Amino acid sequence: MRVEAHLSRILAVASLLALLSTGSAQAEGPPAPADLVAASLISEDVSVAPGATVWLDLQLVVKPGWHVYWQNPGDSGLPTSIDWKLPPGFSPGPINWPVPEHFVQNGIGNYGYAGTVDLLVPVAVPNGLAAGQTALLQAEASWLSCSDICIPGSQKLSLSLPAAAHSAPNAATEQLFAAARRRLPAPAPFETRFASDGPYFRLLVPSAALGEMRNPTGVFFPITESLIDAAAPPHIEQVGDGLAIVLAKAPGATSAPATLDGVLSLRDAGGVERAYQVSANPAPAVPAGAGGLCRNRQIQR
Repeated sequence: MRVEAHLSRILAVASLLALLSTGSAQAEGPPAPADLVAASLISEDVSVAPGATVWLDLQLVVKPGWHVYWQNPGDSGLPTSIDWKLPPGFSPGPINWPVPEHFVQNGIGNYGYAGTVDLLVPVAVPNGLAAGQTALLQAEASWLSCSDICIPGSQKLSLSLPAAAHSAPNAATEQLFAAARRRLPAPAPFETRFASDGPYFRLLVPSAALGEMRNPTGVFFPITESLIDAAAPPHIEQVGDGLAIVLAKAPGATSAPATLDGVLSLRDAGGVERAYQVSANPAPAVPAGAGGLCRNRQIQR
């Protein structure tokens, strides 16, 4: 299902580009990719040390009215990707994705980012790096920016960092990286469960996740594509002292996953927000006639 989703998105982008090339777009033509997204590669340190890890930030500044995509783009779109070209022995880790936003336009739901987004990536430095060398770190970033239409973009970026016995932090980027890390979901210190109920999944959020939050609501961003209908708004049910986030299944999603993995974002009436990386196991089966999750339901839309 994931491969089919990627193919459909690629075909949709190809069809869009063909449409634009035949003059079906506005008379002035589509905007240039460079006018929609400005990309930069930023280092947390001013030098690299043998055996250490240097954190890099792919920063995308997106034009107002446009957005780029999270690792699961939702009903359409493509996630931002980075093709690294690093010196021998250097090893990049995965993108650390900040909590995304939920966009719905023309009945299509997406997960992504507007404004400025910082994608943090750890890069392991080899033990054999000698002091006095200069490490050239190169990357080609690719993204899809969308508004009423979608425009693919890419940019080649590079950094040169000297090798030293110890890493030296960059005071100029300290606040940038601290702010970027605050936008990352934290590992959940509580257990979540989920239930598959006909056309819905219910993500069960325990009271331990809510703490002193007043009138909390929640949004769930699934890691797995083609599992949840991204255009359907989630509903919130009160279950005891906790919550259930009711998520409409995507068309064709007939079977339940082994775990429901993703980002849980909780917000209270005062605007306080907490975001967690969760991996929910299936909830125990409810005995017949017990009523289960349908009891004392209070839905917020």
